[in-house]
Amino acid sequence: MDFYIISSFLNGIVAILFGWLIFSKNWKNVTNWTFFLMNISVAIWNLAYCVWFSRTDPVSALYWSKMLNLGATLIPIFYLHWTLSIVNLVKEKKNILIFGYLFTLFCSVLSFSDFYIKSVVQVGHFLFWPQAGPLYSLFLIFGYYFLTIYGMYQLFKARKWASGEKRHQINYVILGSLLGFGGGATNFPFMYGFNIVEPIGQPLVIFYIIIFALATLRYHLFEIKIILVEFFVGIMSLALAFLFLFSPTGILKLISGSVFFLFVIFGIYFIRIIHREIAGKEEAERISRLKTEFISIVSHQLRTPLAAIRGYADMIIKGDYGIMPDGLKSPINYIHDTSVSMIKTVNNLLSISRLERGKIELKIQEEDVLKLICDCIKDVKLAAKEKKLYLKYNKPKSEYPLIKMDAEKIKHALTNILNNAILYTLEGGITIKVSKNKVFVTIEIKDTGVGIEKDEIEKVFLSFSRGERGRELYTQGTGLGLYVAKSFVEMHKGKIICESEGRNKGTTFYIQIPIISQIPLRQDFNLPTKKS
Repeated sequence: MDFYIISSFLNGIVAILFGWLIFSKNWKNVTNWTFFLMNISVAIWNLAYCVWFSRTDPVSALYWSKMLNLGATLIPIFYLHWTLSIVNLVKEKKNILIFGYLFTLFCSVLSFSDFYIKSVVQVGHFLFWPQAGPLYSLFLIFGYYFLTIYGMYQLFKARKWASGEKRHQINYVILGSLLGFGGGATNFPFMYGFNIVEPIGQPLVIFYIIIFALATLRYHLFEIKIILVEFFVGIMSLALAFLFLFSPTGILKLISGSVFFLFVIFGIYFIRIIHREIAGKEEAERISRLKTEFISIVSHQLRTPLAAIRGYADMIIKGDYGIMPDGLKSPINYIHDTSVSMIKTVNNLLSISRLERGKIELKIQEEDVLKLICDCIKDVKLAAKEKKLYLKYNKPKSEYPLIKMDAEKIKHALTNILNNAILYTLEGGITIKVSKNKVFVTIEIKDTGVGIEKDEIEKVFLSFSRGERGRELYTQGTGLGLYVAKSFVEMHKGKIICESEGRNKGTTFYIQIPIISQIPLRQDFNLPTKKS
């Protein structure tokens, strides 16, 4: 029986400490303060459980059983609020939260009445187990099971489309939730007098804290590395202090006291080092955000004058202002071509800034991929003609299925790849092929250009990165086109593959777009950046 008392006491203390450490680092963050309130509720449940279990009279046991069930009543709503904040659904699921809070408030107000917990009786080897009243049964249905299962359902939905660190965070939260709430649910049969399985809620609850601690350490669940270090230093300091105070001999007191003193000194030093590291990281992130905002503002400001320059140059070339003197043809054409090139660069910069801030929303509709390819070829045909390059495209005669996509984004990606193929091809041309299987429509774009060295293929998809041969041939490139193309295609759950036999042997790009895919309209981006 002492096992339940000890495990409950430890769970309660650890929950308070861990919750407070999270809360104190950023109390304004909804994820942090809802986690703190959930942990406080877990602590009320565990510490009251500890006292209830040690009672020897039914009156006192009944009071503390109602107190522990008050904590249990509060846990689900704070858990739901916390999980919704993790997957950024708090505003979208506002009505569910309002219902949950109102229902929880109603149950909490009546939690000390006989409608909630009516008595304590012996169940199995437990002398004073609380028995559920009619209102408690409603709480189990609408409070415990509905709120927690709904929260886990939203986690599973978000996990399906999440990637990278976010997916790992959700995995840890789901695992901790299943252990914590699964263990807690073993208490409920006893509340109706059924001795089915030994209640294991208290022993399992500690695992949810350990799992969330691991998630914080490995995948920055709360974006705070220092939490686990401070937590570890604090717990070890308490243990060493306890060892020092209760050492039986003077020698052991001297040794344990020295170890305690050195551990505290080094612990504080280590914490300060990590604080400086985090401060440096936050400053780097702040500078990165400023850079992104600067690029976005400058790009927006450049678009309007560049469009005007291109428009007027185009009108002059077409003769809208009269016959153009021969001496002006060359400079006007240069102005037109340069403005077109600059507009492409500005558009790529805008796409980069939006991707890095995660502010691109997809407009998904069913589209004809074959028509889309034809539109892209029309856009680049003039550029290929001017360089005397061929553009070969044999449109498939068989029907292709309509594909759900953001046509503008996929067109942007294809056009970027076609422009690159034209830009880095000196003679010959570009061949476009389309094929399909049960999963993907694959667009193949093959050129006879300068090629890419095999060790540079991976780098061409990084932002502001270009192959060596490309830099030699075209010094004004930004290295953004393929980065944007890859990002847009991956947002559609597709992929781009690049192949080249090497220098002057041409390059082939394969763009694979899923035929059937559930594409979230808003996404978290873990985009590639240039490696040092």
